[in-house]
Amino acid sequence: MSVGMLQMALFNIIVLSRKYSFILGPLAMSIGSLVAAITYVQIMKSDGADALLEFTGAKGSTWLEKANGYAQDYGVLGLLGLQIAPIPIPTAVLVIAGMLAKMNEYKILVTLFVSKIVQLTLGAVALKYATENMTPEEFIRKQMLGEEENKEDKDKKGE
Repeated sequence: MSVGMLQMALFNIIVLSRKYSFILGPLAMSIGSLVAAITYVQIMKSDGADALLEFTGAKGSTWLEKANGYAQDYGVLGLLGLQIAPIPIPTAVLVIAGMLAKMNEYKILVTLFVSKIVQLTLGAVALKYATENMTPEEFIRKQMLGEEENKEDKDKKGE
């Protein structure tokens, strides 16, 4: 199982667990991305830029050139567009593109954090709406076993 699959599973469990815990999943993932972005910025500022490019597989790649072009041409809006694109782009690529475009490091970090938290919060709200505010257990019972909620359970929820 990859880290991405584990993150997705934990994100869904956290979002669906309680009525108002849906904000904790996006917040945790955004903070994790911010810590990674700070690390990448520090590596890019040091002499480790070539090593980071090689480690991430970005050295000489066309997708890094495209991301760098968007960052140079559009600045913060270019990074924002790349972040919210339907194709997932790793944080490392976005930071590298911003740093190669000579963007201010704080602008890169704020842009990535704010866009990530907005994107994930919207996803969490959509998930809560799509599952009709059910817990993971209730959702699995309904989908897999065909069970419906009892009248008493609905009354407890205040519906």
